[in-house]
Amino acid sequence: MDLILPLPALLAVQGVIAAGLGQVMGLARWWLPINLVIPAAVALALSLNLPSWVYPVVFIALALVFWNSADDRVPLYLTNRTTWRTLQDLITRESTRKGNDFKATDVGCGLGGALLYLARQCPEASFVGIESAPLPFAIARLRVALSGLSNLSIRYGDLWKQDLADYDLVYCFLSPEPMPRIYEKARAEMQTGSLLISNSFAVPEVLPEATLEVEDRRETRLLLYRL
Repeated sequence: MDLILPLPALLAVQGVIAAGLGQVMGLARWWLPINLVIPAAVALALSLNLPSWVYPVVFIALALVFWNSADDRVPLYLTNRTTWRTLQDLITRESTRKGNDFKATDVGCGLGGALLYLARQCPEASFVGIESAPLPFAIARLRVALSGLSNLSIRYGDLWKQDLADYDLVYCFLSPEPMPRIYEKARAEMQTGSLLISNSFAVPEVLPEATLEVEDRRETRLLLYRL
């Protein structure tokens, strides 16, 4: 006998499966509610009989946000405000340790929120954001332009083509996939004593200098690798 589920139950089951797969694949926790509601949202959109042009517009918008996900295996992760403050403490400590001309970069800076906060709180340091997804880059660039901050700039481009030699601190919130490569790139290009900070994702078989537990809801960890 075939089991036939009513549509709401079927959509709920699909949402639970999508959310479960997302967690198994290591997606951030904020993806959980998104994956849960995606099947229902698709069903709702189909029932509304929206104009045909809506779908390519949505597709293009998503492509502009997740432009680099397929190649780099890096989804859009946003650093939360609690982690911003922990990064501020780290940068204050590192810039005091080094002295003048302290430079930091966020490789994959997304919408630029973390860098805007850090640039305001640490005016003695200079910051560069690197982003390869067109829409987040445009938003981050506009936010920086409107902020009037002179110690922050946003660059568009592939992080693998960026030279890290000038930076005292590199921050990344990527995914497990590129961590070995970003670590080797940092080792090859950054100066002795500089710092690579990874949000949540460890470099396999490399012991960090320290691991900071951030007191936030997602239990963020910052892994510090001294080069």
